[in-house]
Amino acid sequence: PKELKSKDLQIDRTTYSTKKIEMMKRNQMPVVVASCLLLLLLSLPPATFSLTSEAAQLTRSRLTEALSSPSGKLTLSPEIVIPEPSSPTAILLQTSEVTQLSESLRTKAKANTAFLTCRPTSLKSSLKTFCNEQEAARGNFPGPVPVIYCEPATSTRADDDDADATSVDLAELAEAGASGILVQVHEGVEITSLDDIAKEGDGTSSWVQKCKEALECGLQPVPEVIVRDTDAAKWKEPDMEKLVKIIADLTGQDPVSIVLTICSDTAEQGEEESTTLPLPVVSKALGKRVPIVGSIRATAGENRLGEETARFKAAGFTGALLRQDCIPGIQAKPSLEYISDFWAACIGDLKSTRSKSFNFRSKNNMEKSVPLEWAKYQKSVIESGALGDPEDSGPPPGFNPAAGDYQGF
Repeated sequence: PKELKSKDLQIDRTTYSTKKIEMMKRNQMPVVVASCLLLLLLSLPPATFSLTSEAAQLTRSRLTEALSSPSGKLTLSPEIVIPEPSSPTAILLQTSEVTQLSESLRTKAKANTAFLTCRPTSLKSSLKTFCNEQEAARGNFPGPVPVIYCEPATSTRADDDDADATSVDLAELAEAGASGILVQVHEGVEITSLDDIAKEGDGTSSWVQKCKEALECGLQPVPEVIVRDTDAAKWKEPDMEKLVKIIADLTGQDPVSIVLTICSDTAEQGEEESTTLPLPVVSKALGKRVPIVGSIRATAGENRLGEETARFKAAGFTGALLRQDCIPGIQAKPSLEYISDFWAACIGDLKSTRSKSFNFRSKNNMEKSVPLEWAKYQKSVIESGALGDPEDSGPPPGFNPAAGDYQGF
């Protein structure tokens, strides 16, 4: 019948409309969810998208502040090689020794930074213990000492087994708490001229790639340039500025610092150096922009370290990296307690000027006769008339005691 057909058609239309609405809702659900997520992301601060960049800026700020002194004094940073424990007892004791070493460098030595060397397998133990102890002192005085990691192959006291160790995981290194990593320019080979570095701009050099990867992980690469003493003697202020520019062009930004290591033939032959190593001149403007740190290997004793650091300061260097070779009679695997005590006494003495000033003043004062100087001083005061005319020994003119004048006070 006509009425029944009309009802069936109405039911079909209603069913079709309901299904169509349900399908439209299903199709719109992903769009709605995506829109909500987009609005949520847009409401977040920009720092949420650049956690790695923020970490890199934080480590750069800390290292820049640590490696440069506002008063212009030379910053001092020791190189520390943490040996690998060889027994279960040594493993248990090393955590305590590393903690004491870290505290001593901060409170007694007051080092600016710490160049720490250990095997990549010890990042979660030795390195993290050192960094955690420093981080626990944040907000106190003295504050934390930033840590720059040195791979065993780059250390002057690396063992043969350490040199063959696998490369470090930069993400794991950043997680352990390090602020930077020492990267040897030109693959650790001595350069004869700045062109040796400039030629590596093709992007295939491993040290350039490591610098970029370190920045991506929030670490600051610290390039180390090794140069022969005969070549370093020819470098002037423009050459140092060109060196910084070349490294900045290759890595994409100004380095947070540059370590300059000068080698000589006598040092490689194991002979005692009879002459001091020549130093290039660093301009004051360049030192303020990029801290230039000089590598020192002079053995402590007879004021050798004091004279060497004074030479680097006079040449315009911002800081000094005190290599472990500075420790007299250093062995292949010395105790951490001995290393801690040495750097606490050494850096503390190099930074202190109290004893030096006292000795200088005492020497000059003792060369003069105290009674004679006092007599000369009294004579000069009397002759100046500050105490009146010596010939006027009586009362002043017009003095009348009967009228109530009173002499004295």
